[in-house]
Amino acid sequence: MSIDYFLSRVLRIFTLLSLGITLLFIYRGLPDPVAVHFGETGRGDGFLPKAEVFYLLAAVITVLNILILLLIKTVEKIPATSFGFLNQLFSDKAPENIKKISIDWLHFFPVGIHLYLILILRTLLLLNDERTRNQDFTYILMVGICILLLWFIYLPARLLSLPKSDVLG
Repeated sequence: MSIDYFLSRVLRIFTLLSLGITLLFIYRGLPDPVAVHFGETGRGDGFLPKAEVFYLLAAVITVLNILILLLIKTVEKIPATSFGFLNQLFSDKAPENIKKISIDWLHFFPVGIHLYLILILRTLLLLNDERTRNQDFTYILMVGICILLLWFIYLPARLLSLPKSDVLG
């Protein structure tokens, strides 16, 4: 078992559990109804019932994780020699290693999504609190972009770090 395999699975499960716990704690702290849209003044002008926000977020998280796992299971069925672009780009690497690292890379995708959703949930709680209403949350988009860039960079960086025709164990 490689470190990529271990880390991608453990972090995916850990961040999913963290997201679930965060969702429960955020639900407890949200007012009813919850402001989900904010006008130019920073005041809420679109509201949803607290329970609806909870169930909507739980459904989005569930569907997103199911779709990602279906994508991973589909990629696992593809023969290692059919990773055309990656096999051509990294022709000195073993196709099986490219496939394993690509699958581990896909397992890291929900980790980034879970971390970003935790940040968004925290922000939703802060936006619905009178004491923190005037804070600036524009950094959140940049954090999401950074998480996505790290995920994109991981695959080529990891493939470049492989020795030529190395066999992963």
